[in-house]
Amino acid sequence: MKKFRHKKSLGQHFLKDKNIVRKIADLAEIKENEKVWEVGPGKGILTCELLLQKCNLTCFEIDESLFPVLIEKFGTNINLVRKDILKIDWKEYLNDNKLKIVANLPYQITSPFLFRVTEHADYFKQVVVMIQKEVAERINAGVGTKDYGKLSLKMQFYFNVEYGFTVKPHLFFPPPKVDSAVIILIPRKDKPILEDEKFFWRVVEIAFQNRRKMLRRNLRVILSKEKIEELSSKCEIELTRRGETLTEKDFIELYKAIRKLTS
Repeated sequence: MKKFRHKKSLGQHFLKDKNIVRKIADLAEIKENEKVWEVGPGKGILTCELLLQKCNLTCFEIDESLFPVLIEKFGTNINLVRKDILKIDWKEYLNDNKLKIVANLPYQITSPFLFRVTEHADYFKQVVVMIQKEVAERINAGVGTKDYGKLSLKMQFYFNVEYGFTVKPHLFFPPPKVDSAVIILIPRKDKPILEDEKFFWRVVEIAFQNRRKMLRRNLRVILSKEKIEELSSKCEIELTRRGETLTEKDFIELYKAIRKLTS
């Protein structure tokens, strides 16, 4: 088999435990001929398990030294896309047939990748990914907790989130300095319908911008002092609250009030 050199710059931590990859594949509940994306296949330990499920597998890899390794090992059994998943137009690889993502994500792309997933949530049946445990906890965090923030709200807005299991560092090569975790994301059937989602997320971002400050102070970015006073008298959400105390329903109420005030 072709050799390659581990690249720290790409955040490569190769999983080496076959029991873990079986658990990941089991969580994905893959059916025969189902379309699946794997991001960062590495040496292919998870790829092997996914192919055992007889799925239609597309692997996205940017490390050129791994191309010959993957080609020698899997040949035409996988569709190898030699491009950066964050830089391509996803719609070129998506169609009306919904698919699943199953991956051990490179650490440094976790948040931007997950935000891209939310942008295309309607195309996926299920997403099962291994990420840093601390990020998994933020995604799964409840209102009012220290981990609750924009990432929590956004992932839970588009998906039902489930924490799968924790994976210890010694099960990787080289071992990372932190624990990892597998999470399961299933698109919500009851996702709120908003007239201007872009503006909604702008409001959310501003609310979380300075966590120690009240909404009244943070909202100065988009509202004048006079408009804030008007909002305070018309909105049911107290502007003395902080962003991390607001539920999804609260944020929608705040967004609608601000939109009405500024339209």
